[in-house]
Amino acid sequence: MNIANDGSKYGADQYRLAHNYDLKSSSFTIVADGQKYTMSFAGREKLTFDNGNGSQEFDYECHKIEDDTYFVRFGEQAAVLELAGSFATLVLSDGYHFGAIDTDGQTGDGILHGFTDEVVGTTAQWVLGCDKFVTHKYDNADSCKVAWSPKGDDFADCTIKYVKIKDAIYLIDVTGAIPDDAPPPPRSNRYIALQDYDHMLFVGCILGKSPPLMIGGYGEFPDLT
Repeated sequence: MNIANDGSKYGADQYRLAHNYDLKSSSFTIVADGQKYTMSFAGREKLTFDNGNGSQEFDYECHKIEDDTYFVRFGEQAAVLELAGSFATLVLSDGYHFGAIDTDGQTGDGILHGFTDEVVGTTAQWVLGCDKFVTHKYDNADSCKVAWSPKGDDFADCTIKYVKIKDAIYLIDVTGAIPDDAPPPPRSNRYIALQDYDHMLFVGCILGKSPPLMIGGYGEFPDLT
């Protein structure tokens, strides 16, 4: 009899990293598209986001992908903060905004984050837990093929956005129905992840009709031949 704990009782968040609280009590002003957005972290659970038309308080969760780069989910919106370069990507209900973080009245003079096709033509498998994974075939600039365990070879067409954050780190935003027998919560339809291709690690979240779920894990390049 095999009595090993294979993790089957855990969901898609089995391998996620610990929550990160580096940003607590910090405030960031992001200048994007000629507009200012402000994120103020009150502590470990709440932040206030101001889009220039009024502020709103959200529950937030934060994961750290490397020394200076953070993925923040607030409500069903997200942000990537790259502090060394003073750049940010905002994934808001009205779309994407790429901006610079205002530091003492100055903004970075490097290259903003932006859409890319650099990962097109590759395939990666992202492991969320024991026997829990998703395989992405990045076929085109705006579409990809996705297969979730346990039916790891049953690919479906989904829409996708790729954002280059910095060398080897990309934000991937996949939209398409996720099968109910897959690891994510039922009726999920969006996967947003910050993926580090140097270390093959990822952090992110899954969205849909269920409450948002933070995820994380490791990646590999499968041989699908």
